[in-house]
Parts: sequence; structure tokens; C-alpha cells
Amino acid sequence: MRYRVRHRNRYQYVHPVSLSHSHATLLPRDTLNQQVLSARLTILPGTDDVHERQDLFGNRVSRFSIEEVHTELNVLAESEVEVRANRVDLSRDLDVTDQSGIPAKTRLYCRPSLYVPIGIPEIQQFADQCFTDGYGLIEGTRALNERIFHEFVYDQHFSDVETPVELVLSEKRGVCQDFAHLMLACLRSKRIACRYVSGYLETDPPAGQPKLMGADASHAWVSVFVPGTGWIDFDPTNGLLPSDRHVTLAWGRDYADVVPLKGLMTGGGQHALEVSVDVTPLE
Repeated sequence: MRYRVRHRNRYQYVHPVSLSHSHATLLPRDTLNQQVLSARLTILPGTDDVHERQDLFGNRVSRFSIEEVHTELNVLAESEVEVRANRVDLSRDLDVTDQSGIPAKTRLYCRPSLYVPIGIPEIQQFADQCFTDGYGLIEGTRALNERIFHEFVYDQHFSDVETPVELVLSEKRGVCQDFAHLMLACLRSKRIACRYVSGYLETDPPAGQPKLMGADASHAWVSVFVPGTGWIDFDPTNGLLPSDRHVTLAWGRDYADVVPLKGLMTGGGQHALEVSVDVTPLE
């Protein structure tokens, strides 16, 4: 499938901003099953001070500064990507306790991070119920993925970025970001290497296919490292394995590593943010 993605962020400030420095993770990356055909940022007020680099995780990061006085900032990311269906072998399962096949550089994804703590008893217990006796790494991960999907309620008004995973677990509700963080916390409690993936879902699905939760905004899911196989994606919000309806933007340890837009400014005071996402199939 080929898609056109438009992701717009609009900030409106109560007071004028005289200087701002921004960090954007809004341009998609190439993966084994995704090719970026084109990608660009449009920034208003306009600026020539835009620099792109790769971060620690290989994501495309854009830095820009605006030195003129402004009361509104618009950042529009437009891209075309081609996504191929994932073809992974799930029949070759592994002992979840065997860590010998994890490369040193991948062990970064076994550790706790800002939004993914390790050592919370309730989360450990929840993970233990999925990785029961006889369940390997893949089978246990699939059970966890499906359990979050079936037992938790998608609630856009329940949480924000600071909502702790233990509250998400106790209330059994949240959004894709919450479910991804909870799943990561469970997996890392088992010392499984796993990463947070940000991206998008097609806004209007093909006829006869259901609209997936999270399609009207940025989406998030989880990728798990399986020694001998590689990374396998799981979407706990929708209880499935991502395929050609998921567009990958970036990945990291958790949301903090892939924040779409953040920065510093002089002035501004309070602000209002509007975000719109549209993913259109081109064929």
C-alpha cells in the first residue's frame, strides 16, 4: 500500500513569542517493510534555520529556530510512504528466560525508561499471568497483546502523557500510548527487549474492513526483539500484529524518545494546541 500522510501541529499563544527553538520527530523512516518516497516539513512563520539529523535510534529529527515575533506556530509534515505487509515466522518460539541471543546494542530496550518503570509488583503479576508455564517469548507476548485489547477500554479523556502505567492497569483504560507503555513495562519485567513505535493508521479503511482504534491521531504500538528472527510488531490497542495498514514514524524506549514536537521559547504564556492527522491510501 502507498499512503499520503499529513500531520499538522498548530500552536496558538496568549502572548507574543520572540524566540523559539523546536525539535520535531515528524518525518517517517525507512524500515524493512516501509520505504519513504518523499517527506517534507512546512513551518510558519517561515525559517531557513532547519537542520535534520539522525538520533540515537536512527529516527529523523528536525531542529529549527524562529527569531521573529509570532503568536502562532504551524508545523505541517507531509510524506508519501509505501508499506509492505509484514511476513514473520511465529512458529519458532523461544524460552523467555534465554537472554543469550540479545545483541549488546539491543539490551538498551530491556532497561526501564522515563514512562516505562520496572519493579512494580502489580505489573509483574499481570505479566506473569500471560507468560504462564510452557509459554515462550512469542506466545506469551501474543497473549499479553490480546489481553490488553480485550480487557482495557479505549478512553481518550482518561489520561495524558504523564499518566503512570500502574494507574492505567488499575483502571483498565487509556489510549494507544498508555497501552504501549503498559505492554513495554510487562515485557521488560521479563527482561524482554522491546521498543515503543510511533506512527499512523489509515484514516478511512477499505470497504469491508473495520476502522482501527487510534486512526484519527498519531498511533503507537510495540516491537519485540526475537533472537534469530528480529523485531516483531504488536498493536495492543487493536489486538493484532501490524501489517500494511500501519505507517511507522519513529521508535525509541518510550514516548519521551519520539515526541512529535517539543522545544523552548521566550514569551508566549499559555498556549492552545490543535493536532490533525490524515492518512490517505493512494492505491
